Amino acid sequence: MGLDFPPLVWAAIALAIFAAGLSQGAMGFGFPAISTPVLALMTDIKTAVLLNLLPNMTVNIISVIQGGNWRASLGVHWPVAVYALIGSFIGASVLIVAPQEPLRLLLAAIIIVYLYQKQIALLNWDALMRRPRLAQAGFGLTGGFFSGSVNNSLPPLLIYFMLLGVETTIMTQILNLCFLGGKMVQAATLAGAGELSLRAAAANLPLTLVALAGMAVGQRVQRYLSIETYQKLLRKILFVIAALLVWQGLRHSLY
Repeated sequence: MGLDFPPLVWAAIALAIFAAGLSQGAMGFGFPAISTPVLALMTDIKTAVLLNLLPNMTVNIISVIQGGNWRASLGVHWPVAVYALIGSFIGASVLIVAPQEPLRLLLAAIIIVYLYQKQIALLNWDALMRRPRLAQAGFGLTGGFFSGSVNNSLPPLLIYFMLLGVETTIMTQILNLCFLGGKMVQAATLAGAGELSLRAAAANLPLTLVALAGMAVGQRVQRYLSIETYQKLLRKILFVIAALLVWQGLRHSLY
């Protein structure tokens, strides 16, 4: 993994991390859904994931501590978090050996799923939801796999908790718990495979401070921010990013 980026690229990386932190502070989740695809446009999926490790875990820890609701979140939905850990190990193992361009296309696909999660949730899931343990395993493993491979477990887990009708604050808490556990497993898997270099670890430190700054700003502007307007803007940005990822992936695959 090369980290010999020019200063302008490092500035763009820091800006992406700040924007992701701002989103985390304003909405309570979603850090890697923004930072990973933007960084992937400038580098590759593996590098984007490695530069996100410590910033992502740090903002998740803060969100978990601030969220509370342990009995209503982890006490009820802990099996989903356990399955997400298993899925994250599988996904991180795939990240280590898989070609980068198919992963780029996979990241674009999961962004599209995120953009249309409400429509997907309206599909008939009754057959699966009548089997709670199977549903927990299916959505947990899927979310964990996408967390470990392309750093975005949000769409499957959001769809699952939307189907259950889980209250927003409880959903935010368990999502951050799943994200945190997934990041820890992902980091351990990558480190065990020798993918986490000292340079990458060192680069995580200042980026974590940038993420925390963005999160603090997001928490401050939350009371003045129209979440609906913000989400509409975010959807448009993510759609453009997904299109660019598809273009990059197909261009490299064809040529």
